[in-house]
Amino acid sequence: MVIAVTTVAVLLGAGWLVDSLAAARFERTISQKVEEAARLDVSPRVNVGGFPFLASLVTGELPSVDVHALDVDVAELGMVNATTRISEVAVTREQILNGDLTGSAARSYSRTIRLDGVALGRLLDMTDLDISNPYDISPAGGNAAEAQLTGTPFNKREPSTVVVDLRLVGNEFHMTPRELVDAPADQTPAEAREILDAFTLTLDTRRLPLAGRASTVNMSGGSVFFEAQRFNVPVRMSALSPIEVATPED
Repeated sequence: MVIAVTTVAVLLGAGWLVDSLAAARFERTISQKVEEAARLDVSPRVNVGGFPFLASLVTGELPSVDVHALDVDVAELGMVNATTRISEVAVTREQILNGDLTGSAARSYSRTIRLDGVALGRLLDMTDLDISNPYDISPAGGNAAEAQLTGTPFNKREPSTVVVDLRLVGNEFHMTPRELVDAPADQTPAEAREILDAFTLTLDTRRLPLAGRASTVNMSGGSVFFEAQRFNVPVRMSALSPIEVATPED
């Protein structure tokens, strides 16, 4: 009995090891191919969803593939974090073994850009911007969200705190102050208006490296996230780049 249990444990351990090595090899190959196809400066981090990974040889489907890039330098924004995800990817045995997903079909494709206080602060001309949740509840998302911003507007000596509405309208992102929570004492109405105006922003989301206009916006963990999503798309390796890049067709 003990021998049988030990044998099963060894076989399970060996199976887990083989599966993990196969998944790691697949992720490494995808990373290299995306780096080459998209002409990135560094290799992106890749995570494949689903366990066991080798089950995709039988099912013909990968639950998800995520491609991440940290601290990508984007014009006007500075350093941002970005992720591209494809889900429910129909694959062949050869694609699993060689790590090339070109021509496969993904049920959904999304790209997410994360703007922290530094990146959003560049758009507002504030070097000390802090982003937080205005309420002690999980933040909502979709085409509208909320955030609490604290920063020192240009030509002001002290920081102010404002609650803002985050909203997507067509191609544009609108950040509109709703409440001045904290400001230097003895503010005149005109000065208070100047502070609110300093936290106002309109941005064409097609300027973001999203491969299209943003479809959702949310605030979480001190950052604002924009996501663009498409459905039923053919996969190109360059399109798996975490940020939109101009490349020849694969």
